[in-house]
Amino acid sequence: MTPTHSLADDIRPTGFTCLMCGGCCSRGEDDGMLVLVSAPEIRTIMDSTGLAWDEIAEPYPEWIPAEGGGQFTLAWCLRRTETACIFLGDDHRCMIYPVRPLICRTYPFALEEGRLSVYACPGIGQKTICTEAEQIAEECIQRDAAEATDAERTREVFMAMDLKPNEYAVVDSEGVKRIG
Repeated sequence: MTPTHSLADDIRPTGFTCLMCGGCCSRGEDDGMLVLVSAPEIRTIMDSTGLAWDEIAEPYPEWIPAEGGGQFTLAWCLRRTETACIFLGDDHRCMIYPVRPLICRTYPFALEEGRLSVYACPGIGQKTICTEAEQIAEECIQRDAAEATDAERTREVFMAMDLKPNEYAVVDSEGVKRIG
């Protein structure tokens, strides 16, 4: 049995159908629902929409102090309005659906340390078509591999990082992007 089929066998009994409620794209009471996005995913969205990097993504809001008074963060997230992801339409549909990030493609599922995790979502428990379970499984595997590659490359960039005093930067798989 392939890893995709095995994972699909785990997804199928959980059941899932997107109800297009927009909950996963909306800000929660705790300001949650950050959609982490990699540099390659941002570039794909840029190519598709014509938007600039800073129109699509914002630095992950947890800053880490660096020597010399600077600060850095290790991730990007999709920009948000006061209520939701900037790409959530009034009809609760994703405006970048064909190029949406892998985290969006797989939600509410994720592989964590090789095991399937399922997050709260109103669509859980709904009937899942066999091909949908296979698609979610394949995308979970792709996401896990992409995140591992991105994390390793980000670690390499971080180890070589030279942050100047009082500088703010995002360290990602492409390099150090200075902010402001």
